[in-house]
Amino acid sequence: MGQDAIRYLSREDIQRLGVTGTALADAIEDSLRAAAVGAAENIPKSGVQLADGRLFQSIMAVGHGAMAPPYAATKVVGLSPHNHTRGLPHIGSLIVLLDAETGLPCSVMDGSWITEWRTAALSLVVARRLARRDAASIGFVACGAQARSHLAVFMEAFPLTTVTAFGRRRESAEAFVNHAGALGLDASVSDTPEAAIQGRDIVVTSVPDGSDPLGYLQSQWVKEGAFASLVDLGRSWQDQDFESFEHRVVDDRVQAEKSQKTRKFTPSGPYTADLTELVTQPDPPQRPPGDRALFVFQGLALADLAAAACVFERAKATETGTILPR
Repeated sequence: MGQDAIRYLSREDIQRLGVTGTALADAIEDSLRAAAVGAAENIPKSGVQLADGRLFQSIMAVGHGAMAPPYAATKVVGLSPHNHTRGLPHIGSLIVLLDAETGLPCSVMDGSWITEWRTAALSLVVARRLARRDAASIGFVACGAQARSHLAVFMEAFPLTTVTAFGRRRESAEAFVNHAGALGLDASVSDTPEAAIQGRDIVVTSVPDGSDPLGYLQSQWVKEGAFASLVDLGRSWQDQDFESFEHRVVDDRVQAEKSQKTRKFTPSGPYTADLTELVTQPDPPQRPPGDRALFVFQGLALADLAAAACVFERAKATETGTILPR
């Protein structure tokens, strides 16, 4: 395919490629290292949130050096908290990938799979450094797409055997637990969020915006030595408990500081590191076994760039997708 055509990739196309969470995490780390030396640019997201909870965002990153993917990626996102009443997904997105040298678009792809899996891969980037290597149990609060992608990605990296899950809707929690059981895990539905979290080596919370009261999860429910990924931007956690975690990682300090002015549920910090600082440290951080760690993030454009480039390169190699005329 030359510069006179665009490769369209549907969600089914992307799923067939078999890209792993580990491969995405590796690609994200490479992009972060590239950004640290000025070979890639991450642009904080912009967006509009309406009074009824609908949200529209755009996010962009560009690779322009030898260490970075040779592309620019822009993702547009739409979210409606009311879509479950319509039988529709909570969130939808598209990614446009452009050749960084010519500036011409080379691919348009569904953003839903990439959003789900790059988010879990971001969690994995931190967990590979701050979670127990022998982590065997994982607890979920909210049981949607992010729970499924995080379970799949964390199963690649940790010897998980036990899953507990709490969901606002019992049927969604049961469906997720059945899915985990089919993967060979000992999985059960918890009657309370506290029961889902307590005693778990890894905790993942992905409560959708507008679906629950803010700040009902407590840090005291998280055991010593555990790692928590706050996919929900921490909206479901008590902000005053934030500093009780010894290690507090955010995806991007600049973006987090900007968002604190408009999104009151974003933990105010202070953070002990952001992703670039964590990945570019010469040695992995050493921590006492009892220290707890968390990761809170809003989505990182560099991660979308890394994931989209990884998917596109695999699609080209396997001739996957639909070729569209420019």
